[in-house]
Amino acid sequence: MKRFALILAASALLVAGCASAPATVDAELSAGMQAGVVEVAEAAESGDYDAGLAQLDELQNALDAAIADEALTASKATSIQAAIDAVRADLIELATPEPEPTTEPEPTTEPEKPGKGNETKPGKPEKPGKGNKDN
Repeated sequence: MKRFALILAASALLVAGCASAPATVDAELSAGMQAGVVEVAEAAESGDYDAGLAQLDELQNALDAAIADEALTASKATSIQAAIDAVRADLIELATPEPEPTTEPEPTTEPEKPGKGNETKPGKPEKPGKGNKDN
């Protein structure tokens, strides 16, 4: 839940960057980016991190286009990019499953019980000269 709060905070920064004065950000661009931020937050809240990342890619494309069209000041573009990067890092971390702890079973050693076939019986030594008489 803490990570989701971080996503929302970064998303708020992104919205703030988009909702600046009309002289620095086109109203249509701002509205589109704000809607995208809401979609990212909703996807993250529902646990659909892949959808959130896909929406974030769309926001990145919109930002790149706005920068190319010089629709943003450099400081606004930098601020929005930082927020996108922060949200992306959080979503990637949330989307990556935590490795399950691996525990090796402890070896069970049962004491050996004499007379149950797990001990060697002393045998009679072979006597020389018996057995094979090829002489």
